[in-house]
Amino acid sequence: MPQAQNQVSTTSARLVLWASRSLLAASLTAGSSLAGAEIRMHPIDEPEPFSALDGLENFFRGSKVAVSGHWSDRVGTLAVDGRHDQPGEHWGCEGAPVHLTVELPQPRMLNTIRLWTFWNGKRAYQYVVEGSADGVAWSMLADRRRNASPANAEGDTLSFPAAEFRCVRTTILGNSESGTGGHIVEIEGYHVPPELSELLAARDKAWKMVPPGLHGAFASKDNRYARETVPAKDGQATWSAAAWRGERVATQLVLWTSSGAQNVRLGAGRLGTATGQEIPAGCVRPQFVRYVLSDHVAGDGTPGSPGSCGPVADVLDTRERLSLPAGTARPVWLTIDVPADSAPGRYTGHVLAAADTGPPLRFPIELEVLPLVLPQPDKWAFRLDIWQDPWSVAQYHGVAPWSEAHWKILEPHLRLLADTGQKFITTYCIAEAWGESTYINNGTMIQWTRKSDGRFVFDYTRFDQYVELARKCGITDAITCYTMLPWGHRHCYLDESTGNCVWPVWKPDSPEYKAAWTVFLKDFAAHLQQRGWFDRTYIGINESPWEDGRHSIDLLKAAAPGLKVTWAGRYHEQLKDDIDDWCFFITPQVDEAIIAGRVKEGRPTTFYVCCGPSQPNTFTYSPPAEAAWLGWHAAARGYSGFLRWAYDSWVENPLYDTRYVRWPAGDCFMIYPGPRSSIRFERMREGIADYEKVRIVRRVLGDRGDGKSTGSLKRLDEMLARFTYDAAQTTPAAEVVRDAQRLLVDLSRQAAQPGPSP
Repeated sequence: MPQAQNQVSTTSARLVLWASRSLLAASLTAGSSLAGAEIRMHPIDEPEPFSALDGLENFFRGSKVAVSGHWSDRVGTLAVDGRHDQPGEHWGCEGAPVHLTVELPQPRMLNTIRLWTFWNGKRAYQYVVEGSADGVAWSMLADRRRNASPANAEGDTLSFPAAEFRCVRTTILGNSESGTGGHIVEIEGYHVPPELSELLAARDKAWKMVPPGLHGAFASKDNRYARETVPAKDGQATWSAAAWRGERVATQLVLWTSSGAQNVRLGAGRLGTATGQEIPAGCVRPQFVRYVLSDHVAGDGTPGSPGSCGPVADVLDTRERLSLPAGTARPVWLTIDVPADSAPGRYTGHVLAAADTGPPLRFPIELEVLPLVLPQPDKWAFRLDIWQDPWSVAQYHGVAPWSEAHWKILEPHLRLLADTGQKFITTYCIAEAWGESTYINNGTMIQWTRKSDGRFVFDYTRFDQYVELARKCGITDAITCYTMLPWGHRHCYLDESTGNCVWPVWKPDSPEYKAAWTVFLKDFAAHLQQRGWFDRTYIGINESPWEDGRHSIDLLKAAAPGLKVTWAGRYHEQLKDDIDDWCFFITPQVDEAIIAGRVKEGRPTTFYVCCGPSQPNTFTYSPPAEAAWLGWHAAARGYSGFLRWAYDSWVENPLYDTRYVRWPAGDCFMIYPGPRSSIRFERMREGIADYEKVRIVRRVLGDRGDGKSTGSLKRLDEMLARFTYDAAQTTPAAEVVRDAQRLLVDLSRQAAQPGPSP
């Protein structure tokens, strides 16, 4: 059937999209080039492991040292210079045993020492550490004479009962490579408060109970697992799930090791039924989850105060293998894209994880494929509008905006967005529409030039190219052009006579504003008509006073009749008849009668979150289920869809640190360079798919009209009534989303069965 052929090709297109994204990510992180343009290299580093010592005073830094000797310029002061990240910068002395003594200016209360010996991945040092209050009587603080573990970049943390010491002596007795002596990169001394000591002790105790080797288990996709903590076993030995044909389902598993695991690889095979039906292996995709820095997170990865900072698991990485240091965990995100032509039934299979040593881990999967078919994302009714920022993409990769390299980077970037059901192409006719609110300010896609005779002319080259690329990538429904109301009323044009960019402030009621915008709107409307885009284009206005909006909309209607308006912000009774596409902030909630009335009239009405509220949201630190909750909230309130700024307004190095000085971490972007998806982006997509499934189930059961179907729809309405903003302030999103998805599976089975006979 043509429909089935189309569905198969869509699944294949998704696999090609994933492969192209992986290849592009690999080339970009390797610092290669596109079309001869050098792509800026970014180190693939993660935040350093958490330590309870972070923020405490290091008493040893800059202290006097005495050594038994040193080789060449490897003097003792290198061990107390405050740097531990360069193994080549160390104190060195040949002919073990050798010693280095830190001499404090006065006795200090100590209970923890952190020591880095030289590391190269294979050398293990044997040593002892002693302390003295007077330099005469010494007591043992740490005995590592039998140590066989190779030194590493994390160093050794040595704890002992608190006491006052003025001198601390480290004696290197030898190492696992004969003919070398002692080498100390850095030594630090601390007094850790009792509560932090307990944290360190509990964590170390938990890891000591873990046998050597690589371990793993299925885990909850609602949790973000801390990297330095033994994960709670809150999953199942076998992952069981149900999915529609054409649906994407996902879960999480977590790996951990107390001894370290080198070159961990992930693999997946096909899923099959007892009768020989298959879901190809390429549709089953495990990905390592990387950690990034976020605010509102403590150093150990647990929820923290607004000013705290710690690592959060969010990035779905494209790398094929990853090593796990000793005493760490690593989440893995598992996605299954069920082909739309799959036969209904029960499929089984497994995912593998293997390191260089030890047996591979096998994770069994059981998937029930239901008869119902979820349409392709471009056919979804849900109106998704996530704003794009191509200038940020260019800046991160170090390429010129609109260069050939830039366009090649943007294509898989936009395809990833289209595969989420995106409906809007974000364009700009004004530079810095939102002032200096992001790390990189937006430019303009339409160049305004004031000629020597005072006339304005407009160059649509970049606008046309971007719209054409986005449409090629599958975003075809609508175009938003920002904005007639830039923040601060600042405009920008090129003065032909001087060659300078001019930044006038034109308020909406000023003659200059009316004159310039009238010329532009007439010209823009004519250009859109010529390109065939007029009927799908909106002038975008964002969070402006209604009085300013009144001036702009009246001008728009007079200059370009029929050109539509999309507005993001509060409800204004004064503009109720003028906004074609209205997006309300999630709170205060708009009367449902207003939403229903607009939707009935064919005027799309959506909602958004951005810099707030604190919950529900899609910040880096937000509980993952909150992103899925948004789609359910749209269904509950009768909204047409959801808007979010932004897709990709990246900070300086988003793959390391997602914080930004003005907004909560991750507020400005939902994906990462590569392009790499994220847990929150995938969970948002999941909620949108649920919206579509609710819509289809409601239609199927509603058309039947029998008592059972009516009762089921009542159950659905009762469930949707739980998805309110007020309830989200006290009830965890994970709880209500899980309940709703279980109900939706039951109703999906019912809808797939034949209805009652007439």
